[in-house]
Amino acid sequence: MTVPAGVDTGSRLRVQGEGDTGTRGGPSGDLYIYINVKEHPIFQRHGYDIICEVPISFPLATLGGEIEVPTLTGNVMMRIPEGTQSGRVFRLGSKGVKNLRGYGTGDQLVKVIMETPTHLTSEQKKFLKEFERVCSPSVNPISQSFMDKVKKIFKK
Repeated sequence: MTVPAGVDTGSRLRVQGEGDTGTRGGPSGDLYIYINVKEHPIFQRHGYDIICEVPISFPLATLGGEIEVPTLTGNVMMRIPEGTQSGRVFRLGSKGVKNLRGYGTGDQLVKVIMETPTHLTSEQKKFLKEFERVCSPSVNPISQSFMDKVKKIFKK
């Protein structure tokens, strides 16, 4: 028996004539198989869509570039735009799970998570401090927007 592509936990497959033998010489009944899909270490399934989280570096999130992303059918290159925020979700069309009834394929959603560097050398810390010193608030629009909201709340 072949398990069709696209089945998920809770799916039920019926195999005719492979169950218990019938009473008084009657035909065999049907065998029902209930599917339980094992969790994947990288991908999460939501319907026919696949979600995976991919870590990216601070320079890549800031400057943009390309990364290699795993999919169900192999790795693909994906462009990261300049100024990408941690948590942004990108859609790779038709890279998800095949529809059981043959009506297309779901998408793959790639959530990028910016990884904060750890164990920096003194030279790396010096460069980051200099970067912070020369930055204006406009380079951090989310922080600026948050602080504007805080100021409005406490002025009341």
